[in-house]
Amino acid sequence: MAYGNFFPASYQQSFFGPPVPFYPQNQQPAQNSPQPQAAQMMTPPTIRAEIVQVDNEAAAERFPVGIGSSQMMIAKDDSAIFVKTASANGYTLDVFEKRPPAPPAPVFDPSAFVRRDEINGLISAALSASVSKSDPQRAKQEKGDDEE
Repeated sequence: MAYGNFFPASYQQSFFGPPVPFYPQNQQPAQNSPQPQAAQMMTPPTIRAEIVQVDNEAAAERFPVGIGSSQMMIAKDDSAIFVKTASANGYTLDVFEKRPPAPPAPVFDPSAFVRRDEINGLISAALSASVSKSDPQRAKQEKGDDEE
């Protein structure tokens, strides 16, 4: 060819017909009609950490950690987890203590509650008990009046 190739670089010349566009392997030709793409499942990132066993919190404080990095440690008795982060200004030690499991939810027992029809009897019994303690003479008179 005397004047070079007149086609763009993305075209390949075919000897058996018109030029055919060239697409790299991971690209697809643009489609004229928009098609909905399937929603891709979003998975949270996986974090891998090396956890070192230490005897106690003092050992975690002494553990060497490079500036700008963090190290997770766990007490040998599983009582706490420590995260030591070192910076140019020093280090911080976060302590996460193991807590006991939450107590089970209480079971509803209706016999532990007072019904509305029982309230008046309980109030009168409480008042008569307080009167007998504060004025024993009056309590004897009221009992005598009740018997007549």
